[in-house]
Amino acid sequence: MSISSSSVPSNRTMDLYLFTLPLLVGSKKYKRLNNMILKKILLLVVLLLATTAAFSQSFNVEQVGKSKLINVSGGFSANSVFYSGNTAREPFTYFLNGNINLNIANLYNLPFSFSYSNLKFGYNKPVLINRLSIHPSYKWITAHIGDVSMSFSPYTLSGHQFSGVGIDLTPQGNFKVSAMYGRLLKSSEYDSTIPSLIPNYKRYGYGFKTAYALNKINLGLTFFKAKDVNTSLTNPIPFELGITPKENSAISFETSFNLYNKLQVVAEFANSSITEDTREAGSERSKGMASLFLNSNNSTKNYKAIKTQLIYPAGNGTLGLGYERIDPNYRTLGGYFFNNDLENITLNATQNLYNNKITLALNAGLQKDDLEDQKKSQSKRLVSSVNLGLKPNEKLNIDLSYSNFQSFTNSKNQFDYINQTSQFDNLDTLNYRQVTQNATFNLNYLLRNEKTQKRSMGINLSVQDAVNQQQGQTLQGGASTFYNSALSYLIGYPDRSLNIVGALNSTFSHLDASNNLILGPTLGVNKNFMDKKVSTSFSSSYNTSFSDGKKQTDVFNFRLSGNYLLQEKHNFNMAILSLFSKRTTGSSSDLTATLTYSYSFDKIKIKRLPKETLSRERDTLAAIIKINYNKITLEGTRESILQQLKTLQQNIKPIPPESSNKLDELLSIAQKTSNDKQFKEKVYDYLEALEANTNDAQHFNQSVTNVIQKLRKELQTKDKSIEHPYKLALAKVNSHPAHDIDKDSIQDKVGYRSYLKLLEHSKISGEKLLRHRWMLAEFTALSKMDETELELNEYLNSFKMQESDEAFKMISNKEKEIVLEDYLEQHLIPFYHALAIKNTIGKEASIR
Repeated sequence: MSISSSSVPSNRTMDLYLFTLPLLVGSKKYKRLNNMILKKILLLVVLLLATTAAFSQSFNVEQVGKSKLINVSGGFSANSVFYSGNTAREPFTYFLNGNINLNIANLYNLPFSFSYSNLKFGYNKPVLINRLSIHPSYKWITAHIGDVSMSFSPYTLSGHQFSGVGIDLTPQGNFKVSAMYGRLLKSSEYDSTIPSLIPNYKRYGYGFKTAYALNKINLGLTFFKAKDVNTSLTNPIPFELGITPKENSAISFETSFNLYNKLQVVAEFANSSITEDTREAGSERSKGMASLFLNSNNSTKNYKAIKTQLIYPAGNGTLGLGYERIDPNYRTLGGYFFNNDLENITLNATQNLYNNKITLALNAGLQKDDLEDQKKSQSKRLVSSVNLGLKPNEKLNIDLSYSNFQSFTNSKNQFDYINQTSQFDNLDTLNYRQVTQNATFNLNYLLRNEKTQKRSMGINLSVQDAVNQQQGQTLQGGASTFYNSALSYLIGYPDRSLNIVGALNSTFSHLDASNNLILGPTLGVNKNFMDKKVSTSFSSSYNTSFSDGKKQTDVFNFRLSGNYLLQEKHNFNMAILSLFSKRTTGSSSDLTATLTYSYSFDKIKIKRLPKETLSRERDTLAAIIKINYNKITLEGTRESILQQLKTLQQNIKPIPPESSNKLDELLSIAQKTSNDKQFKEKVYDYLEALEANTNDAQHFNQSVTNVIQKLRKELQTKDKSIEHPYKLALAKVNSHPAHDIDKDSIQDKVGYRSYLKLLEHSKISGEKLLRHRWMLAEFTALSKMDETELELNEYLNSFKMQESDEAFKMISNKEKEIVLEDYLEQHLIPFYHALAIKNTIGKEASIR
């Protein structure tokens, strides 16, 4: 268990604790305490700190008292930037940053940090509690206590945070169960002086999920119920806000089995019943099994969802067919966001031919919405893709891919709606059609592969074509075509740690009546010195651009960088970037130089070592050990190798606390060995576990990236359909007789109430559009980032750390990639949706 939120005890409590702890550790009386007493003291300290701290990580009860008492880690960095050029920037800036973390028995963290820049000083320290989240586990029992979230199904409880308790029971055998109970929402009173503050009734919920595996079939049942407390609010809420006390129950049935020993069938059926206003009279029983578990009235609605998948092994591949249907307005009170009003049909096939020298993958999908013909527009989307991989030998590798995305939207003209005299008028529709096609070709050929020299060449070609049409005619500015090409040649000298690469790049774009071309060469050199402790790189590129055959700009730049690593802790870095550009309007130049120093330390033990340990370390200090494991080479003293291993562990991002603790234990075992032979054996054990965690982290990061790319495309395709209701809502508001009329002068009170409803509907539609576009902008930015930039993204790192524990378990259990990505998608959407709500408060949506 450790701390992720910012919280510590009060200053007086902390001063007393930090003052007395060294005295206790150093006293002889304390050293004589047995392990049982030590465990009790540590557990008592943790429980005392829990009254003023916020926890968010998992810990194993069996490990309490086995870890080192105190570990200290942290780092310091100094960065200076020199700039000379035409941009309005400071000519010299500098940054100083430092952080330190005190870890107590691998159960509790106290993080501190500071920064200093441009004569401004800032620091942060743990502050008072606002959330508590602990996840103790013992064998196959895991508890979730405090402010936590759980997911049973995408159609029932799906990642909603609650304050309460939860439990997962996963014993060896066929039966598994999870359960939860807690408060889903706090009560929030209506305040007319703060329009952005949305009132809420207090809401409680409970549920469970069971799974049972038989010989030939797996069965699962999920139940979830939530209800608002009618008496939790005292201030009256305006009718137009549409805030009412609700009650919801949802049931999901899951199954998977094999037919004829080959065909795998996976299916889930869900039913959700919601009473929109528990104060309404009536006792009409709604249809659906879920309605049996709530008090129905005239406002009770019933929704269904079904998802099935067929997977059949064929040859050296698989055939798959999927179907999903979710009723309009399907939702539960156990999630922040639900896809609904859609029908999906997917088809996929994979095949490996000629001893895996040829790989083929086909995917197709059709999606449509407006299942009950209630919307003002209907959308249909058709997606297809083909991927072909050729690897005739170890030298040649060819990849070809083609994808086609088509979106059809039939939308009623908003002015026809405004001017209609009857809701049964036959209105004309505006037909929108969007077609996007992508094709790529990648070729890599290894010309030479020897210990002294390696040579390879690569060709990359891609085409993207997009067309937007209305009523069969291409819209102005709605057609674009992009052609990208790159030719590269690499020469490497492994024994000299030298690589030289040359490339020629070009981009041609056709936008309506204009043609644009950018092309130019690039040269890069990388060289390592001093046993790879010093790394240097140089690159230079030139490109010129043309528009409709006329030259526009010439750009020349070069980059020079160097890095020196001293004793695995000190890092010196220097980088210079110079850019020269010439345009038809003039020329400019920029020079940026960066100098950075960083120092890091990890796991300094505040503990006196026994004399025999010190003696053993002195005896082995001068011994040089060399260890080779796969592609990892370690050489140096025992202490040096241990430090190298710690550095390798720090480079795994993210890594769950449980996995990190296991690696620390293996490292501690290696450190305590009495001779070099045992030391090597334990280091090999550590490296094996390290490699497994590294592979899991890479798998996890790639899966997150895949989900982000998928969601970005989905959000992009839904942009118009989400904007359209907001357009219609604004049109209704602007055309209403009560618009822009003083409230006191209105005679038609009934008409005015209808106007307020329209106004609230436009507000809700605008907020939905605003949050949608915030998420779209975030996912678009993430999809363009490289690995280094993704590691620095605060939001994404928070999500990865939050989900790394469960995701790593799924990876180690060999869950299918589609299952892992589906899990990540279910949690990524509500995570970023909550951020969207937070970051769009007080803002207004705009129509594009």
